[in-house]
Amino acid sequence: MSATDLLNAVPISAAQIEAALEVLAALSAHLRARPQAQALALQAYAREAGFEEDAASAALHARVAALARWTAANDPERQSDPRSVLEATARFPLSDTEAGIGFEAGGFQELILFIDDLPF
Repeated sequence: MSATDLLNAVPISAAQIEAALEVLAALSAHLRARPQAQALALQAYAREAGFEEDAASAALHARVAALARWTAANDPERQSDPRSVLEATARFPLSDTEAGIGFEAGGFQELILFIDDLPF
């Protein structure tokens, strides 16, 4: 099983993605840009949130990082609906991209738009 497969095997909800983003936003400015500090903060969050998977903090970190890369390249003005983006981040499979593990941009955008159009 590849690293990407292991990360995709961890079930994560949109609420957990949102909480992980809040954890990272609460880091001081000088720590926020450091991947190691992010990883430690997400490990603590995963323990407190009761994740049973050892890979949970890595999966959270990979999804948050993939979202950040996708947003910078495809939605820098953040015009997408935040709830739809969080749902897509939790559901869309991670893949190996040129920039590392991330989201396939076109498919991720399609899922955001699909979720945005759902009647609930």
